[in-house]
Amino acid sequence: MNTLSFVTGNTVKFRFADEICKQFGITINQVELDIPEMQAESGEPVARDKAKRAFEQLQKPVIVTDDSWVIPALKGFPGPYMKSMNVWFTPQDWLRLTSTLEDREIILRQIAVYQDEHEQVLFSVDIKGTMLTEARGESKYPHNTFVSFDGVHTEAEAHAKGQSAAIGHHSAWHELAEWLKARES
Repeated sequence: MNTLSFVTGNTVKFRFADEICKQFGITINQVELDIPEMQAESGEPVARDKAKRAFEQLQKPVIVTDDSWVIPALKGFPGPYMKSMNVWFTPQDWLRLTSTLEDREIILRQIAVYQDEHEQVLFSVDIKGTMLTEARGESKYPHNTFVSFDGVHTEAEAHAKGQSAAIGHHSAWHELAEWLKARES
């Protein structure tokens, strides 16, 4: 299999994906493209549109991802709007918004889409985490300072070490890599 292009400007996402793909003998490279992101109530149409546009620009097989964050106690908010929320909210805003919630669950809905000239294939996995009651670590993504996948460390603390706290969980990247490997056979 040739090297596949993962279209993202996020180096943490790339390192996470690269680590998983290497386990399956798959090589990816990071490509940054300026693709306007459509707005939708779920991440699936966003990811599908992004994959189509990335393929049109590069004219070779691509992988794109879209992460949505679902807080069940807030009826699924913010969903695919986390990127915007992280522009508007500080860590303290997030903590105030969630301070009275008894259910502290937060779900990272990871969507990975493979696109080539013949097909588009989507993989989606939910990774459950917890919203801590205090912010720890520094991040340009405010939610990362209180989201934890192990109940102890925040995403910001993991990112400071060049890692993702979600790395130990089954992800959309595992699903995609398994599919790519099976396709190769």
